[in-house]
Amino acid sequence: MYQTPSPLLLSRVAECAYWAGRYLERAEGTARLVKSHADLVMDLPKAAGVGWEPLLSMLGVDHDLCHTRLPDQVDAVVACLTGDLANPGSIRSSIAAVHANLRVTRAVMPLEAVEVLTELHEQVGQTAEDAVDRRTRSTWLTSVIRGSQSLSAILSETMSHDDAFCFFTVGRQLERADLTTRVLDVQQRVLTRSAGGPLDPYLDICWFAALRSVSALQAFRRTGAQGSADATITFLLRDTKCPRTVEACMIEASRWLLEIPGHEDAMAACAATQTVLSEVEPVALVNGGLHDFVDVVQRRIADVHGCIEASWFAPAAVEVAG
Repeated sequence: MYQTPSPLLLSRVAECAYWAGRYLERAEGTARLVKSHADLVMDLPKAAGVGWEPLLSMLGVDHDLCHTRLPDQVDAVVACLTGDLANPGSIRSSIAAVHANLRVTRAVMPLEAVEVLTELHEQVGQTAEDAVDRRTRSTWLTSVIRGSQSLSAILSETMSHDDAFCFFTVGRQLERADLTTRVLDVQQRVLTRSAGGPLDPYLDICWFAALRSVSALQAFRRTGAQGSADATITFLLRDTKCPRTVEACMIEASRWLLEIPGHEDAMAACAATQTVLSEVEPVALVNGGLHDFVDVVQRRIADVHGCIEASWFAPAAVEVAG
């Protein structure tokens, strides 16, 4: 059977491909989270007490960075999360980072992907104010999600599945797994249906929104499981069929790591993460252990990243990468 020999991949190109994957997933994930939370805030009465603090915590954004008193100035918070270049985790900053990183890897990218990325980068930069306007916010966020998905699809269907594509895909999977753990951590009172207080009558709506924020609601319903706390948490952690769960992401990351020479340490770190996921008791998580467990999983994911960095990337930091 004929196998095309893989050309030597420069460490700088490998690192940029990896970070391009992470930033692209971050942009799409942030757009999805902001859209889901904005819809939730509009659906619920003010008496429910749903503010924007949980979203900022989920995305690791310092409240002071938004230059606002929460939750009074919603537009300022949305601007910070979507178009503020001072926030390195904003959608605009993430797309700019994808553009900068993939510019280094342009020699291995299909022309169609370059065109889509350029269009997405220009669109986000020129229309970021549309995310703040409540009349155009949903449309803008949806366009970012669709643009990110289009770029991922083009790369998957037209780019050679060589080492550069492997690093890109691994980056996406680790970022997606990390985002799902963040949702689990911040939304644990909703997912375990133990929020209480003024939010109690609206827990079903909040539960739907939490699953929708990681694009997992329809997949969860397809399992036929009841919306119980242990079923929901187990699904988001360990379901292997939904591509948005932590376990599925780690399996996919392992699959592509296996294609790269010198993968032993990174694969071992992935296996350690999957072992932690397989050994946990859902009942213990529902009864108060979810935060500590998520912290352990996040550290294991960080270990995978550390092994990737040590195994393949140059010791000197690449300016446009991380």
